[in-house]
Amino acid sequence: MNRDELLRTLKEDLKVKKEILAVKAMEEVPKGIPPYEGQATPGMCALVGEILKDGSVWYVSKENFGCFEALTATGTCENLPWPEYVKFMQDENELYPMHKDAATVEQYYTKVNAFFKHPKVEGTGIVVGPLVKVDEPDLVMLFVTPHQADILNRVRGYFGDFTRGFGGLGGCIFTMRYSFMTKDPTFSLSDTAWRMFSGLNYDELTYTFPYQKLLAIAERIKPTAEYVDGFLTMFKTE
Repeated sequence: MNRDELLRTLKEDLKVKKEILAVKAMEEVPKGIPPYEGQATPGMCALVGEILKDGSVWYVSKENFGCFEALTATGTCENLPWPEYVKFMQDENELYPMHKDAATVEQYYTKVNAFFKHPKVEGTGIVVGPLVKVDEPDLVMLFVTPHQADILNRVRGYFGDFTRGFGGLGGCIFTMRYSFMTKDPTFSLSDTAWRMFSGLNYDELTYTFPYQKLLAIAERIKPTAEYVDGFLTMFKTE
């Protein structure tokens, strides 16, 4: 299956309504992709919201984000040294309380970083845009309902695998870093900032796939969607 066929089955068979986005880590500044102008604040979540509205495609680097999580998640930006990172998050917690105290901030991110490893820094920035405009991306982001996520999970099960889902504070950690590092898909509620700035509806979540793994299972989306919809109709009660 090629990209056009993938897009067709996602939109027509899975019935994904929002634009399907792609992320590609770049080792150098790309040709033919405009650099983002200014800064998306707070970061990737705001950029996603912009792209979902206007369909643009951009090359973004450290100067374009206030929050660097999307870049550290894709090996295109150095993370802050651990003591500086903790201090930064503790300062943020003073402004926007997410944890009960400074010690809890450190405890939380110690757990997160022990599980969600950072990739080695090998790039300069990322290309982000609609999948139709990004060749051979690393990740594909789908904004789906739980029903659509169920169909994708069943497709994964058909091929003998399952998908891990995550919830936590920090959208890019849960929607990008895990999939980029493990080359495995994940779905996530993400967090308040990601949901708000990306423009997710109350009934939507983010399902992130490595592009090649999504291509590999795409042929089963249509028959699985037909089975699930038929199954639900058969047992639907008034």
